[in-house]
Amino acid sequence: MAIKDRINEDLKTAMKAKDKDRLSVLRMILSEIKYAQAAVNVHQDLPEADVLKVVATYQKRLTKSLDDYPEGEKRTQIQTEIAIVDDYLPKKVGPDEVKKAIDDVLRATSERAFGPLMKEVLARLGSGGDGKVVSQLLKDKLASL
Repeated sequence: MAIKDRINEDLKTAMKAKDKDRLSVLRMILSEIKYAQAAVNVHQDLPEADVLKVVATYQKRLTKSLDDYPEGEKRTQIQTEIAIVDDYLPKKVGPDEVKKAIDDVLRATSERAFGPLMKEVLARLGSGGDGKVVSQLLKDKLASL
């Protein structure tokens, strides 16, 4: 099922269950998708990859806003929103899988420059690769060579 369709179905379920927190987050995600769609072409749906990017961007924005609030009710609310948004993103790969991908890339190429290697590792991991984790592990690996 497409992400947008899944969000719409979950929106209906949240309405029936009167789950106000989930309802507001899902409405916000759909609003972000509609803004992105309007920027491209109002009469065509966004491709699945673009919808995924919109959801990921919204999740990153929420994560960055955590730093603006001290411990308390608002911070807890944002963490709840992030957990809801995470349900619609692909699961991130673990450090072991990242290390394996880095080793595979290093074996396959003689390149030792950080930029091209980073690009190749992220391409192998696909949407499940976390840039910060990959960057740190790749820097550690290159430093040990």
